[in-house]
Amino acid sequence: MMDIGSVVTQGLIGIQNSQSSIQQSAQQIAQASSAKPTDSKSTDLAEPLINIKAQSQVFDSSAKVIKAANESIGTLLDIKA
Repeated sequence: MMDIGSVVTQGLIGIQNSQSSIQQSAQQIAQASSAKPTDSKSTDLAEPLINIKAQSQVFDSSAKVIKAANESIGTLLDIKA
């Protein structure tokens, strides 16, 4: 059985990983927009844009995991009191 602390930790890891991936995709988009128009890499923005969307969903899901753990802690404290 997983304890609440490790659930929060996994949620935070998910947030950090998705944030890092979003930053990498944003950097790819910025580099593509500053590339020469003849460069084929400059027109391929689909992959980083899709990644940003997917990682924002991972970020939201991880935040919900942390919120659920927080609510569980609150419930346990209420029961204990």
